[in-house]
Amino acid sequence: MRIMTTTDCIFCRILNGDAPASVVYRDERAVVLLDLFPVREAHCLVIPVAHHALLEELEPDLAAHLFELARRTIRAQKRAGLDVKAHNVVVNDGREANQHVPHVHLHVIPRRGGDTLATALTWGTRMMNVFGLSKRRHRLDRLAGLLAEHFPGTESSRY
Repeated sequence: MRIMTTTDCIFCRILNGDAPASVVYRDERAVVLLDLFPVREAHCLVIPVAHHALLEELEPDLAAHLFELARRTIRAQKRAGLDVKAHNVVVNDGREANQHVPHVHLHVIPRRGGDTLATALTWGTRMMNVFGLSKRRHRLDRLAGLLAEHFPGTESSRY
């Protein structure tokens, strides 16, 4: 399969190493990274390496792989000792569905209970604060390292 990328896609730039990201896991078909504007702490994105704008464009085995990585991300978040009781796994599929980056991605958002109002407010305003990105990047990189240690099926996983 030919890997398609586009230079105006932030996810393609990240995947090509042209933009920074806090990577938790990567294989030849997908990457798991921390969202730069998280709804909750440890909010991860699961992104296919090949550029596809919409979920319907994915081959079934790639779609299954992305959801398997979402499952493993949930396990890593719990194993890392984060205050996690549940998760939202969200796909915004198309501009009208609030998809800001036209490259398929799954949001894996840890929830701790009693955080519905805070989550709703954060979701609505999360990309407004662009100040302190370097400090945020450092914090996300540390968190990515912690999650990578606990990611199931990797050499560094202790479980």
